Amino acid sequence: MAEIASYFDAVKERYGLTSDYALADKLGIAQPEANLMRRGLKIPKPELCIKIAKLLDRNPVELLLVAQKDKAPASAKQYWTLAQTAVDVMLHVPKHPKYLPKKVEAIGRELRQLESQTLVYEGAAANAEAVRLVETAERSIDAVMERWNIWKKGEALYPNYLLANQAAAKRGVAIRRLLVLSSEQMRDDSLVADAVEVMDNQQRAGIKIFFSFREELDRSPAFCRFEEDYRKQGAAHDINAAMFDGEILIFSQSYGQVPLGMVGKPTPITMISQLEITWKPEAIRDLNPAPLFDMTRYVFEYAGRHAFKAELARFQKAFP
Repeated sequence: MAEIASYFDAVKERYGLTSDYALADKLGIAQPEANLMRRGLKIPKPELCIKIAKLLDRNPVELLLVAQKDKAPASAKQYWTLAQTAVDVMLHVPKHPKYLPKKVEAIGRELRQLESQTLVYEGAAANAEAVRLVETAERSIDAVMERWNIWKKGEALYPNYLLANQAAAKRGVAIRRLLVLSSEQMRDDSLVADAVEVMDNQQRAGIKIFFSFREELDRSPAFCRFEEDYRKQGAAHDINAAMFDGEILIFSQSYGQVPLGMVGKPTPITMISQLEITWKPEAIRDLNPAPLFDMTRYVFEYAGRHAFKAELARFQKAFP
């Protein structure tokens, strides 16, 4: 029986109509036609759907979609059901508080992006979405970060993203994170101290933290190809990327400095200005950070500050 038939019964009930003849007269159609439609054996035309909607104080779009779904072939019914659900949600979104329609609008933008297998977020939403991805990880997270200093206390990823990583590690997600350090950074004692602090924090959170030196990585053809693939994809100059469960990838497209504070001297905070999330098969294949952790000639697991300082001393002799 067609779903649209229930609306004919609703008209009869609302207006106290006791026969299909009375129903037909109310709708301005022939009695046999009204009988067939009420029994779900015939689908009304759009003009009649609109008339019934007005009689029932319903949105005409609702009845038009139901009628389309009823007459669609079985293979297409699921799409009309989806459209009906989406419209139903939109029709019942309260206008106040204003957060609600804006939230639904944001969800709509995300849904429209899904077909491209890519989602893009900007500003604070980018950082919030990164946290949500960590919360959905079930098995593994592999990450590489050249803008590693945004993990510092007071920066964009501290503490929310770090706490989300810690919670993931507690539920059994294997997290590996590689920090890429440059010779210029390592000539600055304060930045060396920052790197040690970041790695200590990661380790305390249950993350297997690794480090490498950029100038040594540049000697690796595999890393150079990896970097080139990220450039083609539109990644920022300093690669920050993470793979979740080997099936969905995030990476930064751009960064920005945001002044924090309206009284006194503002504190500059480095933010991810634009973040891309993708599950395109070719991106998952080419941009997976996991192989970097097998490059033991250039990539080292962090084993505490003393071992790190020894490795740093070796590097500084090679790259003074």
